[in-house]
Amino acid sequence: MNEVLLRAEGVGVRFGGLRALDSVDFTVREKQLACIIGPNGAGKSTFLNVLTGTLRPTTGRVCFLGQDIAGLPLHRIARLGIARKFQIPSIFPSLSVAENLSVATWAIASPSRSVGELMELVALDDRAATLAGELAHGQKQWLEIGMALAIGPRLLLLDEPTAGMTPQETLATAEMLLRLKGEFSVVAVEHDIRFVRALNCETLVLHQGRNLVSGPFHEVEANDTVRDVYLGRR
Repeated sequence: MNEVLLRAEGVGVRFGGLRALDSVDFTVREKQLACIIGPNGAGKSTFLNVLTGTLRPTTGRVCFLGQDIAGLPLHRIARLGIARKFQIPSIFPSLSVAENLSVATWAIASPSRSVGELMELVALDDRAATLAGELAHGQKQWLEIGMALAIGPRLLLLDEPTAGMTPQETLATAEMLLRLKGEFSVVAVEHDIRFVRALNCETLVLHQGRNLVSGPFHEVEANDTVRDVYLGRR
């Protein structure tokens, strides 16, 4: 079994009198694909902010390769091999696709992939000269994933990567991640159950800031409690 890459233990977050997270546990292994789902207000975004170091937990800890990363500057967390894609694409609209990816590689002494390879990975190899601002919404999301991949991460964290996508783009995004499976670990926070179902990977369900259920998605989807509080019954 692959070694543990990231481990969150007993993570709790309070904002004044509000308890956003309560004793959340989560483990990601090397080269694993995982999703985090749950109703609105379940604490998914808060938990992702803890995993990326942008929010320090009130209780518990998060370790990456055995090192506690809580409170580390964001640039140090990135150098450890953690990359994040935000829900709203952060791209340079006045630069071309190729130029955006080139910018993403500038800070890397030895980029793991060339710009051409990155464009091919995210299905934008026929859009090299297209200004990023002229891309369709889904393509902008793919471009930012490509920019995150430019650093050669060991762990890629995706915040609602299919938000605003068409059903076809959503499926294409799932297929992209499945093609990359085994190269690095991916954790996606997502609302679109079609996307999560297509990945059919290890899935954590958060509810009211706590672990509700975790396991392979086909088992999670069949869980009566999950269906009652989130997925609904057919």
